[in-house]
Order: sequence, then structure tokens, then C-alpha cells
Amino acid sequence: MMLLSARRLYALLAALSAPGVLAAPAERPDDYAYAAPILTSAQAPYQRIELPEAVYRGLTHADLADLRVFNADGEVVPHAVEPRALTHSTPGAPLEVPLFALGTAADAGRALNLRIETNEAGAVVSLGPELGRARGPAGAWLVDASQFGQRFQALELELGEPSRQFSGRMRVEASNDLAQWRTLVASAPLVQLQTDEHALQRLRIDWPATQARYLRLTWSGAPPAGVRERVFARVRLEPAPAARDVPRDWLALDRPALREAGGRQEYLFTVPRALPADRLRIGLPQPNSVVEVELFGRAHADAPWRSLGRHSIYRLAEGGGEKRNPDLAVSPGAELMLRTDARGGGVGAGQPEVEVGWVAHHLVFAARGTAPFTLAWGRFRATGGAYPIHTLVPGYGRQDAQALPIAEATLGAPAEAGGAGRLAEPLDARRWMLWAVLVLAVGLLGLMAWKLSRMVDAGPPPPAD
Repeated sequence: MMLLSARRLYALLAALSAPGVLAAPAERPDDYAYAAPILTSAQAPYQRIELPEAVYRGLTHADLADLRVFNADGEVVPHAVEPRALTHSTPGAPLEVPLFALGTAADAGRALNLRIETNEAGAVVSLGPELGRARGPAGAWLVDASQFGQRFQALELELGEPSRQFSGRMRVEASNDLAQWRTLVASAPLVQLQTDEHALQRLRIDWPATQARYLRLTWSGAPPAGVRERVFARVRLEPAPAARDVPRDWLALDRPALREAGGRQEYLFTVPRALPADRLRIGLPQPNSVVEVELFGRAHADAPWRSLGRHSIYRLAEGGGEKRNPDLAVSPGAELMLRTDARGGGVGAGQPEVEVGWVAHHLVFAARGTAPFTLAWGRFRATGGAYPIHTLVPGYGRQDAQALPIAEATLGAPAEAGGAGRLAEPLDARRWMLWAVLVLAVGLLGLMAWKLSRMVDAGPPPPAD
């Protein structure tokens, strides 16, 4: 009887542990702490919204796992999070620079055999009179880019004789001292051909972006027939695109907690857990302050601190305004600690003000079912429900972004759905039931062992008369 009961308990324990038992019901908006209506402006199979600060404040998962989109029937619809572009490239305007014809005075791969005068900035101001206007076939040209100090990736020549026709190949070399040269392009085609009805022109040469003070142009092989030294009148250099930060949204952190340890002051700040902060702006309370700080960050209160480096923070009055240190490119996590040395006065009277900057995520969802749609967020016990963006939107990344059928939508005013209680860890009924069955099984086994030991101690029964 006792053995049969133990077997039944083991069977019940195995059944509770099996997949699919006590399966969670379909999700609803009130399973999440907050919700907001999605306002669509155009009909499209996909809609895109930007996540505002209020959404990040209510998320409990840094990977945005507790985000869902529901249609009017309360059904979950597929969604994905787009990759964020943290920088963008700004193409530079072509710059016209001085062009000097060298005639046959230069040979490719050798130093220039010229008397060259430069000013304090390194710009060429004069070539030797005996060679500055070399006669005969044009063999080389010198391009002076020393006054700009930036990287270039192409040049475009302008003809001094628009009717001149030629076809040839040109070498481009770079130097910073007019003595040592390195090849950028070994043999680039240059063409200027015309017929009665058509014209073919290629006067542009491209190379990997590089920085150099001077460029030398020489024909690769024999110069084209009939080309004179003044065939090219001007040259324009194309700067390499400059990578610039995408504008950030900024959030001022709440007043920090202050503690002192070993002669050092430590300021503790809390950052919204899911906020993808990657910039830090620290403001000192008093003008004309300079302080060395050490920064630490961590993902949660139980995680170890990780160093974010030492930084010099300053706030200086200058010319009727103030000069401050640049924004710091650091990712603090959910908690930030700013440590200063109190022996040097620390940050002075008052407390530092800290702002974090971030680039918001864009969420794309399939507009399946009946509108209006609702964004819900904030749930402690949530698993990731997002698709990869390339799976959700066919052709994403391979087509022009403007050609994708994605309409822009906005998020309405946030409101409570299930309430802030969804942000705390709920009672896991299944786990407690499993523990109860385990304790009961252990108690039953102990009772069986106790009864068995009593039977052994009593010895065999007396023989019958």
C-alpha cells in the first residue's frame, strides 16, 4: 500500500514536469504593465513606430523582450526591431586645389627634381622658373592639397582644351614631403572622345580614402599623342565622407545617492534598464572647475562593477560663455557610479548633474487583423517575441528603403494596462507545486524507512504452538 502511494507521487511529479502541462494562456494587453494606441496615417502591410522614453522606462528586459503589438481583436501580431544607425556619413563638397604642370620633369616612382617654395602651412607657392613652365609633352602634374588636411578619395580633372581628344592611362601617387611617394592608383583610364552625335568622357579617378599633402599625376606609359602640358586647366578633390554621430535624445538622471569610502566620493545614479544609452554628459555644479573622475557601470545591483575609464571633466568660463568637456562615449548599463577624489575638493559645492544620450529603436510590425493596434510593454516574466527584421520584411537591406511597404506611425498617450505589479516577479505556482510534491515524496520515503527499521528491530515473530 505504502509502495503504491510512492509510485503515484512519482508519476504525479513526472506529469507536472512534462512540457505542455500548465501551459500559459494566450497573451493579452493587460498581461503587461502599460499600453498605448498606435496611430497609423497610411495603409500599408507594415507600420513603423519609434520607441519613446516612456516605453524604455517601463521595460524590464534590456533586450526589449517584453514588447508586444496587439490588434483590435486582442491578437498578437508579428513585430521586429530595426538595427540602429549610430552614425551617418556626410559627403564632402569637391574642393578646387592648385594644379601645377611639370612637363617632363618628373618620373614616376622618383622624387621631384624641382625647386619648390612652400609657405608656413606647407602650401606650394612657387616652382622653379626654369622648370615651373616646362615645355614639350605634358609628363606630370603636381596637386597641392596641403592647406586642407583631410582625407580624399577621388579627383576630377577639367580640360583646358575642351576640343582636345585623347585616350590614356594615368598614375596617381601621394606624398607628405615631396620626397617619398606611394602609389594610390597604378593605371586609371582617362578618355575624352567625340563624334558628330556622341561624346565619351572620363576624367575622374577614384582610390581608397587617404590623407596626403601632395598628389602627383603621371602618364602610365607613353603620353597620348598631341597632349600638351596645359591640357588640364583645373582639378577638384573629393573629400572622403565624414562619419558624424546621429543626434541623440537626452535624459537627465535623478539626483544621485552619495557615499564616501577611503577619502573618495562616490555618486550612484540609476538608468532605465532598457535604455540603450551610449553617451554621457556630466555637468559640474560650479564654473571654473576641473575634476578627474572614474566611471563604473553594471547591469543590475547583483552584478560586479565594470570600469568605464578615467575622464577629465571641466567647466570653464571663457569669452562670456562656458567651455565644457565633450560628451563621453560610454554605455553605463542600469547603474552608474561616478567616483572622485575628495582630497582635491571633488566636484566642489553641490552635486554633479548627469545626462545620458541614446538613439531610439524603431519597431516594425505586420498590420494583421483589425485596427487600431496597441503597443504593450513591461512584464517581468516575458520571453522574446520579436522576429529578425529580414524575416519579417522580405527584401529588407537588399532594396531601397523608400521602396519597402512600411508606413510611419506614431504612438499615442501611454496608460496603465495590467499595472505596475506586472513589473515584479510573480508567484510561480508550478514551481511551488513541484516543491510541495518533492517534500511530500521525501516525507513518505522517510516514513517508509522508519517503519522498516522498526520491523527489523522487533526481530522475527515467535513460532506458533
